[in-house]
Amino acid sequence: MTEKKKGLFKSFPGTYWLTVTMEFFERGSYYGMMSILSVYMVEKLGFAKESVGLIKGTIQPILYFLPIISGALADRFGYRRTLVVAFTLLSIGYLITSQMTAYSTVFLALCVMALGAGTFKPVISGSIARMTDSSNSTLGFGIFYWSINLGAFLFPMFLVPFLKQADPSWRWVIIASAIGTGIMLVPTLLFFKEPPMPEKKKEDQVDILHTIANAFEIIYSPFILLFIKAKAALKSARILYTIIGLLTLLAAILLIITGSFSLAYIMLLVLGCFFILNVKAKSKGFSRFGDTSSSLILVAVGILMLWILPGLTLFSRIVTSVIYTTVFSLFKIDATDESKFSDYFKFLLLVCIYSGFWVLYFQMFDSVLWYVNDYIDATSLNNVVNKSLSFIGISNPHWHFDVEHVTVINAGTIIVLQILISIIVRNTKALPTMMFAIGLGTLGMAILAINQNIWVFMLGIIIFSIGEMTAHPKFISYIGLTAPKERLATFMGYIFLYGVIGSSVGAIVGAKLYVHFVDTLNQPRTLWLIFSMIGVITIISLFFYNKFLTPKETGK
Repeated sequence: MTEKKKGLFKSFPGTYWLTVTMEFFERGSYYGMMSILSVYMVEKLGFAKESVGLIKGTIQPILYFLPIISGALADRFGYRRTLVVAFTLLSIGYLITSQMTAYSTVFLALCVMALGAGTFKPVISGSIARMTDSSNSTLGFGIFYWSINLGAFLFPMFLVPFLKQADPSWRWVIIASAIGTGIMLVPTLLFFKEPPMPEKKKEDQVDILHTIANAFEIIYSPFILLFIKAKAALKSARILYTIIGLLTLLAAILLIITGSFSLAYIMLLVLGCFFILNVKAKSKGFSRFGDTSSSLILVAVGILMLWILPGLTLFSRIVTSVIYTTVFSLFKIDATDESKFSDYFKFLLLVCIYSGFWVLYFQMFDSVLWYVNDYIDATSLNNVVNKSLSFIGISNPHWHFDVEHVTVINAGTIIVLQILISIIVRNTKALPTMMFAIGLGTLGMAILAINQNIWVFMLGIIIFSIGEMTAHPKFISYIGLTAPKERLATFMGYIFLYGVIGSSVGAIVGAKLYVHFVDTLNQPRTLWLIFSMIGVITIISLFFYNKFLTPKETGK
């Protein structure tokens, strides 16, 4: 290793390496349990598959939505305290899950685990952002991403099979996850040093309720900007109220005619935001109740409507109620600074654009696996591997390529190449690098359209993985360099929206396209070309964002 590279690695403080170690154990514990959880709940506990789906459909939104709040609380109360809470919830959640057999208690225990994971996520990425600068941020987040994949690779590949074999009940797999996260409390309490944070002015210190409300400034920035523009253009509260009334009537008509709850819900959310902002800005009608009472009344009415509407699942009612409840934050937010909300909107737009790449990534867990199972003939690869195993002395090997090896190829490629790639791109501009990387991912997806040869398939997955390991650390690094320094954990919490958008859109679109083009028309090549076009659209969108909207990297 050259002196230059030694200098790069020495530029990270000791707390950085501790943070990376925490990420390794947390992700290893999570993926170790998740690798057997669905089968464990069905075969060992006797739960119905539909019930298991409800559990997973609940903990995933918690994992990706909670960082918005936990990041804001970490910025307010400190990263060390938040990590203690996170590891405590994680270890308790895993431990209770391993000991319970009733559906309700397992569900509750996994929700506790998800609360811990959602609390952990923004603190770790925020810590790395505070301990790096423009000279080493890309490499710092590259090592971070490498540790994620190393944990996700080693725990399920080696520890989980050993524990499954030793314990017929499989409970020790989940107990190991509890131990892996619980032991991280020791270095957190003894060695973790609070990352350097900007000194807060007295006027910037707010109560917990205001802190949580401020966490939603970013997600509601489009509504606030739209309200500011409409208010300036109309210059009349009466006209604005008239428009709100007409839109409310239109939402009701659309709901009756089309039965589209999603469309009506979005309009209801927009109208609720507009109503609150207008009440806050001009109306005296709620003044005697105060902002909090006004918000609670409005939220109660909205939630009541959501729960009396027919035809909704319990999950839909819970999720929409949680989202709608967040509108109370508009009563606490100072919605007068147009430039601030314009910056927030640009950030939110970048996350949404970048999510297009993750629509492709999440095919690794659905469409790609179905494609391998239905079309890929891995005989030639199996022969090569088995001959190699025989050559090194293993008698009568029976190794064969299966669907789970797709993620092994992905994680293995990242483990081998991540550090090298991060060193290569450490000084390149973020968004152009991301465009190039997403181009590689798109190329990898397009290669799958060539034919069903196993070697061509592996080439496509490897190229896609190189694009992934180049794009994602650069994206996190870019956010860390451009986000307000006093709100790093808050912004790091928001970047996990790419997982919400990518997984939900990817799962729905991927399944529909696969059924139509592969199962019905027997045209898998068309499927991969369509996904490649999604990658191209993402690249074009990033190009225009970089040209017209990108903020400058501030460094530290």
